[in-house]
Amino acid sequence: MLQNVKLQNVMLQMNLDVNLIEYPEFSAIGKGEESPFIYDSEKKCHVVEKLTKVNFMSYYNCIQVKRWSEYTGVKNFKLHLTMKGKATISVYAIYSASVAVTYNSLVSQVVESDEVSEVVVNIPETDKALVGFYMDTLEDTEIYSGYYSADIEEDRIRDVNISLVTTTFKKQEYIKRNIDLIKSNVLYDGSDLKGHMFVHVIDNDRELDPSELDSEDLKVYMNNNVGGAGGFTRGMIEALELPKKPTHVLLMDDDVMVMPESLFRTYYLLRLLKDEYKKCFLSGAMFDYDIRQKQYEDVGFVHKADGSYGPVKSAMDMRLLKNIVANENYSFNVDDAYAGWWYCCIPVEHIEDRGLPLPVFVRGDDVEFSLRNKPGFIALNGICIWHVGFAGKFNAAMELYQVHRNSFVIQAASGICQDVDFLARVKGMFWKDITRFAYNNAELLIDSIEDYLKGPEYIMHLDGEQSLKEHNAKNEKLVPLAELGYAGDLPTDPYKYESLNLFRKAMYVLTINGHLLPNFMLRRTPYIIAYDWFFVPGKNYMKKTLVAVNKNGGTGVRRTINRKRCFALIKRYRKVLAKYKKTHVEVEQAYRNAFDEMKTTKFWKEYLHI
Repeated sequence: MLQNVKLQNVMLQMNLDVNLIEYPEFSAIGKGEESPFIYDSEKKCHVVEKLTKVNFMSYYNCIQVKRWSEYTGVKNFKLHLTMKGKATISVYAIYSASVAVTYNSLVSQVVESDEVSEVVVNIPETDKALVGFYMDTLEDTEIYSGYYSADIEEDRIRDVNISLVTTTFKKQEYIKRNIDLIKSNVLYDGSDLKGHMFVHVIDNDRELDPSELDSEDLKVYMNNNVGGAGGFTRGMIEALELPKKPTHVLLMDDDVMVMPESLFRTYYLLRLLKDEYKKCFLSGAMFDYDIRQKQYEDVGFVHKADGSYGPVKSAMDMRLLKNIVANENYSFNVDDAYAGWWYCCIPVEHIEDRGLPLPVFVRGDDVEFSLRNKPGFIALNGICIWHVGFAGKFNAAMELYQVHRNSFVIQAASGICQDVDFLARVKGMFWKDITRFAYNNAELLIDSIEDYLKGPEYIMHLDGEQSLKEHNAKNEKLVPLAELGYAGDLPTDPYKYESLNLFRKAMYVLTINGHLLPNFMLRRTPYIIAYDWFFVPGKNYMKKTLVAVNKNGGTGVRRTINRKRCFALIKRYRKVLAKYKKTHVEVEQAYRNAFDEMKTTKFWKEYLHI
């Protein structure tokens, strides 16, 4: 017997977070890309004036009929609108035949209601991936809510219970806001998620007051600062020990903006999944809190060529319909793919079958857990978060020490990424940083190899918080650009490429960019370079002083050539590499032998002191 089920809500402007009000393109737009709505706070509806065209073909309000059909097998899609008034609803299949977006008309229907009531538009079948709609009002029209639905066999609907785990450390402003939002907009009486979601807040800072925040659907746990890996693992342990064991654990960062609709769409999708997708990780997309229209990643992968981590898709401005269409053209079926834990929903059977994450504090835990389980990945538009501080974020201790140390650890312990040469990546970055006078960065890279070689006992008993503090202390101290003499525009663009001819390339390499030359052969005038990953030898060439600039933060640091420091680092680097060559096989085997223990509940309870 078929049952009609809700798939996703139509998002109106009142449904958007206050931080997204200036982005009406996420919901619906009128003439001139402005919001067509006037919100009536008494009636709690949106009023659209007569003879207004409203474009609902947006990131939140298109429906991915192909993905819904593929993931769930639903059929007979419908659009439901609770409204009062008279309007023409025009539904289109949306696709790209070449570059431009193309529309196929599926149905156009006049809907009319003298009282507030629900109208339904049946959506004809289409072989296109996306469907969206326009509304042309024939009189002043009030819109209260809306949703898409479809039919599915009644016995195919799953009983889904989600444990949401969020780990927080010194982000009280964000976590309290998210707790309030979830309590009032997700877990209220009568909500579809009431009784199907329990929230675990893992407080690594031990500053929240459980007596203020705990409820029947939410509990705060005091935890030592054991990083994201320890916080999320604590949440997994607590979730699996609930009287009513969940079907899924949803991991979500604390410093994010999340829409309630993301949680509802997660639930609606999980309860309808086909058997072939029920073990998949549901990966939420990460948008940038500071550039809110930009989607950066939903599924990532480890690059075999250079050992770096990055998104499967290119970054896209999701206000643009052409990018919403392009978003459908990517496959998650790539080697070494993973789902980031800013928003990742995991079937509990993976935890039960293959154990808990590894104790790597931060960075790499989500990569290892995905690659260990090889679950396959699914994603939907509207299941997403906006992450704080993502754009232009470069922390040398995190990116050069923590990431690389943990890359060695997870590769050795669980056997993932055996065709990726992380050591070659560290070697290449070491010489890059030496030649741009980033001596602290070069030291952090050496630390990453040296600490990995200490073996699993070191990782299993490490005070991660203290280790991070010690390595953060090696970060260069950035100061406002005005203190470096750059009050106005920079004299050169740090992100503009400058080439070297063959002779200069050879000189750059053979002299370690001037370290083997006397000062009189180097240019004295400081030169502007990028502080982050962007590396251009042409900018560094034969300079005595470089100014590394963080444009997003308006800060920088002056770097001066230091031969004594350079040669001391090279000597230590070669010593550590010699040790690696001599002991790495033995060290790798030690990690592999400890792997089973590191992912047990017994180990983690001792590690967490619970």
